[in-house]
Amino acid sequence: MIKRQMPKKHISTIETMMTINKKLKGIFILFVTYIVALTAGILIFHSIKNLIPLYYAIFIANAAATVLTWMSGVIFKSASIYDPYWSVQTPAIMIALIIMTGTCTPGTLIFLAFVLFWAIRLTANFIAGFHDISYVDWRYKMLKEKTGSLFQIVNLLGICMFPTTVVYIASLPAFAYILENRDFSLLNTIGLAVMFLGTMLELFADRQMKTFIKTRKDRSEIIRTGLWKYSRHPNYLGEILFWYGVALVYILPDLNHLPYLAGAVINHLMFLFISVPLAEKNMQKYKSNFEQYKKEVRMFLPLKK
Repeated sequence: MIKRQMPKKHISTIETMMTINKKLKGIFILFVTYIVALTAGILIFHSIKNLIPLYYAIFIANAAATVLTWMSGVIFKSASIYDPYWSVQTPAIMIALIIMTGTCTPGTLIFLAFVLFWAIRLTANFIAGFHDISYVDWRYKMLKEKTGSLFQIVNLLGICMFPTTVVYIASLPAFAYILENRDFSLLNTIGLAVMFLGTMLELFADRQMKTFIKTRKDRSEIIRTGLWKYSRHPNYLGEILFWYGVALVYILPDLNHLPYLAGAVINHLMFLFISVPLAEKNMQKYKSNFEQYKKEVRMFLPLKK
């Protein structure tokens, strides 16, 4: 009996459907993970909020939600389950605080809207590049190779809890703005403008990178177009500016709150001394003339050197 070969068109359709199913399954797992983590965080917060200072209660609830997200990653063998947490935690806590305090002023809603714009864009960018739950970022692979049996501890403390803590500290100005029921000030618009600028920088940088990846000949090419022509990390610059903007919204009307700038500074230092060196060390392995490229293009500011 002669076996008929399935037409290539049908094979392609089946492969496409399988890819879509894997992505939808992964998104469902992420959704359930974050709903469970959010619910647990809220329950823990309400059980301890009258026992300890409010900001400590928020952090403990946030840390508990982070642990649950990490546990889901362990179960499904994917450290990347934590990735969206960066953009989800701040708006989730802000919304919870608004509901709890009944602080629904124009200033609070405008502040939340700018944070949501950033969060939705960042989360959408993650989902666009997400294929299935088995996807693991190259940084996680590198850490796993280096740490071996200790990886899950490094995963919990370094990949999950450290970013959660950095973002929490950087978000404190937004939480304080809500809890203090601040009135809207024209000075707030400066911070909001910096937040918007940072988000748009990330948006354009990510789009330009995606276009480049589709059209490049191979991985050894270095992007030298758009924002990337003068900046090696315009997307990181956008993230750094966003958190400075969050701080400025709260600080500018009252400079006595200058210490609240600490979170944005810590976030800046994290990119400067951890994220950028890791990314560039990895790129040196496969990018042609990368050292020369570093000499010609600034790290952050998209200005001609």
